[in-house]
Amino acid sequence: MKYSLYQLALPTVPADFVLFNLQVESKVLAANLLQESPRKHHYVLQSRKQKPTMVVFHLSGYFGNGTQSFNPKTLEENFPQQMMNLSRRGKIPSALHVFVDGMTAWGGGQFINSELFGRHSDHLQQELVPLIKSVFPLDRKAPWIVMGASSGGYGALHHVSLPKSPFQAAIAIAPDADFATSLLPDFYKLSPHLKSLSSIAQVQKALQSGELQKKKNFFQIINTLAMTGCYSRLGANKKLQFPIDLNSGDVNTSVWAHWKQKDPIYFLNQRSSQLRKKTVYLEVGEYDDFCLYFGARKIRDVLKRKKVKTIYTEFPGTHFGLNERKLKALQWLKGRRV
Repeated sequence: MKYSLYQLALPTVPADFVLFNLQVESKVLAANLLQESPRKHHYVLQSRKQKPTMVVFHLSGYFGNGTQSFNPKTLEENFPQQMMNLSRRGKIPSALHVFVDGMTAWGGGQFINSELFGRHSDHLQQELVPLIKSVFPLDRKAPWIVMGASSGGYGALHHVSLPKSPFQAAIAIAPDADFATSLLPDFYKLSPHLKSLSSIAQVQKALQSGELQKKKNFFQIINTLAMTGCYSRLGANKKLQFPIDLNSGDVNTSVWAHWKQKDPIYFLNQRSSQLRKKTVYLEVGEYDDFCLYFGARKIRDVLKRKKVKTIYTEFPGTHFGLNERKLKALQWLKGRRV
């Protein structure tokens, strides 16, 4: 696996911090059905003045990406700027922050392996983690944390619970879960649009022509397509297998069974032995736009039943504007053993 390390000079990164672009030519992502480049750009941020006491992997929400986190914002600071200010004041731990590049041509891939998007989980665990350990001087006892909101929260739960995971804790804010309440309803509402987008070729053509982007409910449509690419096996002739029959509305039982295995409510229950001596910091908004409070409560109950250390909060907010919650989670880490 080839990689390059470049120091970046961005207006949003002050002089007392240093930002690197860790450019990786992934081997495990080389073969993917969308024929995307296996080159990934992971941004790594650290203080010039403070030694990192932990490693934090940041996983972005759907349609976001690690590199985008550093884009300037009008009349306000972006998330890394807010984080650096807190670090400078000693409010959060000094850390090596890794902003993971998980982007795909369909807007994201949930940081898992899939037939459509490729082996994104293997890339993070088998390529990126060892590379961070070899390239950056770190204390061997420094804890590793994986965090994210929405799709990033889903990815955090997935990666903390894998066998031989390096992560001692996960911070998952409004993680995708309980697909029956958070995802399935959209397939019923969007079935008229999905009928003409039932193959990879049809979706690619619609995206490349710009026709799909013109639809008023574009985000909802591409989200259902991307989640299908993440959680379903592909059918014959690279057909997308939706969790419902688009004509009758009946649940496709074999497809749905595969989806349920990808749901954190299921896989955390199955992987509970991997979570011994680990911590899960779990939050969700009381008014989450995708009803993810149902999934968060079920995850909490699974972890409680399996006696996994869990910090659980429902806050008075929605699914959006979650940077403040991520900053609070980083402040929670200060002075704690995880």
